[in-house]
Amino acid sequence: MKITTFFIGMMALVLGESSAFAADPVSFQDDVHPILAERCFECHSADKREGGLSMNSRELLLEGGEFGAVVEVGDSGKSVLLEMITSQDKQERMPPKGDPLTPEQIDILARWIDTGLDWTFEGAPVDGFWEAPLELQPVKIPRGRGIHKSTNPIDRLLAPYFEENNIEVSEVVDDRTYIRRVYMDLIGMIPTTDAVETFIASKDKNKREALVETLLSDDRSYAEHWMTFWNDALRNDYKGTGYIDGGRKAITGWLYRQLEKNTPYDAFARDLIAPRPPSEGFIKGIKWRGAETANQQVP
Repeated sequence: MKITTFFIGMMALVLGESSAFAADPVSFQDDVHPILAERCFECHSADKREGGLSMNSRELLLEGGEFGAVVEVGDSGKSVLLEMITSQDKQERMPPKGDPLTPEQIDILARWIDTGLDWTFEGAPVDGFWEAPLELQPVKIPRGRGIHKSTNPIDRLLAPYFEENNIEVSEVVDDRTYIRRVYMDLIGMIPTTDAVETFIASKDKNKREALVETLLSDDRSYAEHWMTFWNDALRNDYKGTGYIDGGRKAITGWLYRQLEKNTPYDAFARDLIAPRPPSEGFIKGIKWRGAETANQQVP
């Protein structure tokens, strides 16, 4: 602790008002996060917790590691984190790989701690996962007109585009064509002869909607069909031309379960970019590119 206090005190003399003792806050998003991403997250983010310490969130950082708290909010001089990054002992200094942090980087982290350990992205403070400031927007369904008088909202949304581009609306297909197309689209199989004849014979005016609901409720068939699309989109394959390498491994089991239980897209994406072991094969296979070193680190 004494070494840390002395080190920060010397920086104050060298760096003047931008020193650790200055009251000016720093930007977590612009100043702090790039340092953590470049030098700390490799060992202390996602499912990696060297020494029991995770920097996935402010809350987890404050919990500390195996030997207790590493940050004293409001007092960097009493924070183990600063002691570790300024240590002259190569066996103790963090990060253990590469050059030590620069005086400017240490100053930023010290001021970050001294001014409250802000954890803000684009004005939205978070404690845990960052959530983009997005909300669902209401969709105005236009009134059907002319040949586009349909009760289906999709048809009515497409109608202006069709008119603008002089696209003729196809005639409604017969039941035999409809059941075949729906089967192929949703579960990738053709219907049995019995299923076709039963569908054609039905007098239920809502039988087409009911057919769609029935096929969508067949979780197993749906998952098996759409695995082909997602396997390609996520490059869930072995090494080879056109595929990303670098630590990847199959996520087939995870992917099948997500499709089978109809996981919402936001949860689906979160499991891919902030993975647990079953889904980590995707992000480990990505080779990050960017102008800055931080952009090449796995989040």
